[in-house]
Amino acid sequence: MPRTLLRELLGLKLGREPSLEVVACVDGVPAVVETLKRYEPQVLLLDDEMPGPGCERFVRKLRATAPATRILLLSAHLTDDLLEATLRAGGAGVVPAQGEYAMLLRAVRAVSRGELWANRRLIAGALEQAREPKSAAMLGGTLSDREREIAEHVGRGLRNKEIARRLGVTEKTVKNHLSNIFRKLNVDNRFAVGLYSLDILPKP
Repeated sequence: MPRTLLRELLGLKLGREPSLEVVACVDGVPAVVETLKRYEPQVLLLDDEMPGPGCERFVRKLRATAPATRILLLSAHLTDDLLEATLRAGGAGVVPAQGEYAMLLRAVRAVSRGELWANRRLIAGALEQAREPKSAAMLGGTLSDREREIAEHVGRGLRNKEIARRLGVTEKTVKNHLSNIFRKLNVDNRFAVGLYSLDILPKP
């Protein structure tokens, strides 16, 4: 079935869901950017036609256009690397195009609530890392109020520049806080910090 027809049918089906409103179904980069500027939707369901680095760059561009819009990637090429790249770029998650409609609907609703949508393997890896035995010296203490605030912003998919603007601090200050957060939580990536902020990772 042609992708255009699939997109329109999916838009019609989602538009019939309670509490969901589909503002547009568009094709092509210029149309997507224009739609974000015009409507500022809460969630953008993005059909992935460009796996690899091109997808990550596109997500970054869209996040810069509409920082408040949560981006959920619908991909026929779902891998852990793609998910991590999407989250690094500021996306809120990836859902497989081969999955059931019910799962897609759950993903859209979860992302609209500010949650991340990730496959279980990646979450399991982050949990395994977080549950390794840690000494108090390794953890360096619990997070400060400011560090928790930054962790929550990371969990919402915001980048350092956006977090700095919202908190009224410099981007360098945010980076310094993130370094402390990584050390205290004994993690090495923003995705794990996002899981912590959503109460998925155990607190030190």
